[in-house]
Amino acid sequence: MKRIDSIVHLEQKCTGCMACVDACPVNCISSMVGKDGFLYSVIEDSKCVGCGKCYSVCPIETKKKHGEEQRLFAAYAKDSAKQNNGSSGGIFELLANHFLKQGYFVCGAALDNLTLKHRVVRGEEEIKPLLKSKYIQSNMEGIYEEILGLLEKGEKVFFCGTPCQVSALLNSASKAKRELLFTADIICHGVPSQKVFDEYIDTLKRKHGGEISDFSFRIKDNRYKHAHGYSYKVIKNGKTRVVNGIYTSSSFYNAFKKYLIFRNSCYDCRYATLDRVSDITLADFWGIEKYDFKGSVDAGVSMIVTNTKNGLDAFSALEEKIVYKEFPVQYGVDSNHCLTHTTRKPKKRDAIIEELAMNGYETTAKKYFGCGIIHRLYWWIPPSARTFIRKMRGK
Repeated sequence: MKRIDSIVHLEQKCTGCMACVDACPVNCISSMVGKDGFLYSVIEDSKCVGCGKCYSVCPIETKKKHGEEQRLFAAYAKDSAKQNNGSSGGIFELLANHFLKQGYFVCGAALDNLTLKHRVVRGEEEIKPLLKSKYIQSNMEGIYEEILGLLEKGEKVFFCGTPCQVSALLNSASKAKRELLFTADIICHGVPSQKVFDEYIDTLKRKHGGEISDFSFRIKDNRYKHAHGYSYKVIKNGKTRVVNGIYTSSSFYNAFKKYLIFRNSCYDCRYATLDRVSDITLADFWGIEKYDFKGSVDAGVSMIVTNTKNGLDAFSALEEKIVYKEFPVQYGVDSNHCLTHTTRKPKKRDAIIEELAMNGYETTAKKYFGCGIIHRLYWWIPPSARTFIRKMRGK
């Protein structure tokens, strides 16, 4: 039977889903941090029994597609609190609560002491940490085993993650058990590593002379009126203060926005296609202002692609709680490039990874992750002036 290390150029293709670690029946596969800061799996040959389970769950070589009609919607929660809880329109929280009421467990990514991990929850009060975008690769070790254990007991699970994580989970479950799963994927541009994020946090600790907590991407209450604001707390001398900013003032966030620090496989993603593996796809509906959408767009609008009948049924169950409108699927393709195209690898990306390994984050950030003065000044002018500039440029 094939093993994952039989895959040609595995180090370039590995998505870091870690499904192979959970799948191994003799625990001969473990994870390690590679030179680029990302997790990779390692096989201990002396323990391997050659069962091939690691290969069978790998999302590189196996992919389950849906052949059902897709439909696309723009939507946001009528409840303004729920809309503001999310990065766009608050649809994930509504879906999660819907499935909790149907007796499902819910699994999503949450920051635990600034480390991103997937976790399984059962109550509405546990949902909040799963909300909002987190621009780091989440650690999935142990989650497949936990979910499969629930499915074996006849429990149902709503899982949300990147497309490769969804694929790995579906590969891990038998056909019968997949009937107990509802899956949502996000339109993913690529993932930075936890290691680089940790090193960025260390720079903030040195800058402020205190501890850092509660880092949040995509805050909506920022003075710049921009979708990519951020905040974090600084704890120093027994006092806590909140620091807010926009991505241009964060070296890590700016590097993410420039696609400089993604995993190798993200630049050749086989899941950046309309052939989705999940029941439903969630994303921001960028540029919704261009279309005939009557709702308010100021607090964010979600783009939802239903890929299966189950996905459409789940979205339809939210009808009374959302403002929504259906659009042709092509509008989604035009709105969000990574629905159908992989992120292009910047020419200097490999040099950046080498620099990070040799000289550390701070030196690399000063050299590569800065933002030009004109771009910085642009975000200091009033939102109305920025809108005028974009219109003059035809954007």
